[in-house]
Amino acid sequence: MKKLQIGMIVLFFVLLAVPMVLFNWEENVVSEIDNRKLTNNPFGPNATEGADLTSALESYVSDRIGLRDQMILAYTQLNDTLFHKMIHPLYEYGKDDYVFFKQKPNIQLSDYHLAFADMLAEIQDYCTQRGVPFLFVFDPEKASIYPDKLREGINYDNSWVQEFEAELDKRGVRYIDNTELLRQKREEGEQVFNQMYNAGHWNDLGAFYGVNNLLSALSEDFAAIQPNEKSDFAITEKLNETLLSSQFPIHEYEPSFGRLCPLEVKTDQYDAEVVRNSQHRGFGYFVNEENKQAGAPKTLVFQGSYMNEMGFKFLQTGLGEYIYVHNYENLLNFDYYFNIFQPECVVVEAAEYTINSSYFNEQGVKDFALSPVLDTEQLPQPSQSIDVQVTDGQTLSTVTVAELPDCQWAYLVSDGKVYDLDGETGSASMEKSALNRQDMVVAAVSSDGSITTYQAVEH
Repeated sequence: MKKLQIGMIVLFFVLLAVPMVLFNWEENVVSEIDNRKLTNNPFGPNATEGADLTSALESYVSDRIGLRDQMILAYTQLNDTLFHKMIHPLYEYGKDDYVFFKQKPNIQLSDYHLAFADMLAEIQDYCTQRGVPFLFVFDPEKASIYPDKLREGINYDNSWVQEFEAELDKRGVRYIDNTELLRQKREEGEQVFNQMYNAGHWNDLGAFYGVNNLLSALSEDFAAIQPNEKSDFAITEKLNETLLSSQFPIHEYEPSFGRLCPLEVKTDQYDAEVVRNSQHRGFGYFVNEENKQAGAPKTLVFQGSYMNEMGFKFLQTGLGEYIYVHNYENLLNFDYYFNIFQPECVVVEAAEYTINSSYFNEQGVKDFALSPVLDTEQLPQPSQSIDVQVTDGQTLSTVTVAELPDCQWAYLVSDGKVYDLDGETGSASMEKSALNRQDMVVAAVSSDGSITTYQAVEH
């Protein structure tokens, strides 16, 4: 009996010790079980500034304890088997085995949304002044298309969307909303979101219809852009055996569209040099030569995960030159990307649940401002010189003015092309091949509209 007690005590201490021995000390780790960055050491170099130390320590230990993922998975599977209840950091069951992101309180239209509408209007005005068509694309979340499949007790209300779009209408913003289209497709018997897998995004079929709606809108500006046909793709089925970004087991087939058209991929030429937010690194540059020759435009698309994961293949097939930048924080540096790519068309896409400060920085949205167009025909001749530094990469060049004059707006003009200069850094980036180092003029515009030009001299 005594040996049994000693054995139980030893086992108890072993069970306590193993998670501590296997404690995860690695910094900047993303958990596969719940697809989020785990808390870093609150005393380490990657600690969150200003965080409450007690809460940070508690979160750190909870996140890093050994066997954490295994314990979460075992507990989740046990609850599913015994009670058909999903205990998961990201997901929850609805009716008829539908899986949704965990539901949050209903959103109310706020000053943030008005500032977001202002930002879109500012981007559209910037593009329009430069002769570039603009389109904002709004994509619904799964709950908007399948509200009847949410669990009992959820009163899903997204009336803020209609209020937000009324604000877009007031500002004259050109947009499409894919909500009604996808609802219609669902009523026709099409499964545009999966029942379980990838609960936060449409599937390939939903993306096919949503992107076609986008292409139809752009065809008003460019006749060479036409909606895709299903025959443009090799359509098969793919088996998913776990939820996305989770080890939770499922067994569900979804449609898979394989692109058939040939593409020139130019991503690697730019990837290392085009600056992006560290959390949103998505970028791609594709050329559909057949569409380009037919007159389809060079299109710059700021897109989120709906397009990054599924929609991209339909844009590759439907556009000429398709350049995408991961949305969110990167959109706040809109003119940086416009400088580089000099697009003929601009699209901004956002999913319903991303129009908030967790994705688009609130202060950045409220402070968002772009330069007005510079009339190069009215520029005076340079009366003095100004020092600039040119830094060349493999594909891009960056011109930096040593001491930017005191002004409201500043521009670099080279070979007739205009590039906005960043007010803080005094720099602009562009295609290396587009910069004429023997023809660089800096134009400074004061608050009263007067313009002073300087001959840029490289040092």
